[in-house]
Amino acid sequence: MRLVLEILSGSKRGKQIKVEAGETVRVGRARPAEVALDDNFMSGLHFALKCDPKGCRVRDLNSRNGTKVNGELIIEAPLKDGDQLFAGRTNFSVRLESTKTSVSKSLSRSRADSLSNRRQSRKLGRSLSGKPSGSRPSKSLSGAKRKEAAAKPAPEAPPSPPVKPVVPSPPAPVDAPPAPAPPRPVPAPPPSGFISAVALDSYEAASMAGRLFHILSHQHQPLMALIDAIRDREILELLQTHADEHQSLYRSEQDPKIAPHLVRFAPRSALLKQMIQKGWGRQWGLYLTSALSLQDLRQYFRTALMVTMPDGVELFSRFYDPRFFRTFLESCTTAEAEAYFGPVTAYFMEDERPEILLEFTISNTGAEKKGHLLSPLN
Repeated sequence: MRLVLEILSGSKRGKQIKVEAGETVRVGRARPAEVALDDNFMSGLHFALKCDPKGCRVRDLNSRNGTKVNGELIIEAPLKDGDQLFAGRTNFSVRLESTKTSVSKSLSRSRADSLSNRRQSRKLGRSLSGKPSGSRPSKSLSGAKRKEAAAKPAPEAPPSPPVKPVVPSPPAPVDAPPAPAPPRPVPAPPPSGFISAVALDSYEAASMAGRLFHILSHQHQPLMALIDAIRDREILELLQTHADEHQSLYRSEQDPKIAPHLVRFAPRSALLKQMIQKGWGRQWGLYLTSALSLQDLRQYFRTALMVTMPDGVELFSRFYDPRFFRTFLESCTTAEAEAYFGPVTAYFMEDERPEILLEFTISNTGAEKKGHLLSPLN
């Protein structure tokens, strides 16, 4: 079995990484990786490829931003023909070839080259001798045979065919002039709260906030946030000046200035960029991913995590404070983790050191933690 990994993006687009049976190839940003790519979002040693007679596999080498196969984060996974692999900011396509197919192709090329060489040798021989290859020398006729040939009458030439009159061809039709091309439509201006791709690329590569934006905005499921408006008066102003969908978790008549707000971010959201720049490290709240709509997820939080007292007052644990929630998830039971996750696939929040992004997911044993280093620690 042989693996061919083709790069689909970046400056090395079109380059192929080939892994033969019994071989292991490490890919990353720098040496000692056998294949080093110009991708600042890759770790020095990011992932390893290995092939044997049973098949080919990819293994993440504890990279900073993880390795994905067909959109799913993996630690180690088998590879199939046609799979898509993603690491750092580089996309790869997977092609598997059997060893027999590779050998037969090499033999076919060798036979074709040998046949071509023999043909070229015969042509060279004919050009040097001035005679066609394989011709025999002619023998002179004896005297008797020359007399016999002269006595025979020459064969009559066949009659010439009648000459047909030449009929002039009709003139070629003249094509009508091409119709004028329709005017090109003028592209509509981008909607409010939208960041251009060029500006986004430079922003992601330039700072800690850009790397955080890249990780959060490239999740497999829609990105949302639970933001505590009581933490900063600027939070409500940001929500009200952007078009991203948001709603308070409390009843509509309660003061929104003291309420938690659930936000669903649009793709390449300018609101997400500003919330990271202004609120990261200040305990504004936490980010999460879920396949539910904003309304359905809001209803889940209100039903599962909010208590209404006999006098009508709603009590909420304010679990969305990252200072409390990251400690709780590290020590909670499996049942407690299931109650807080529910339809949520992942929670993201700041560590005590904002240079680290914490990611929590649910497993059979409770919450599992993973750290993403956004910049070198002081």
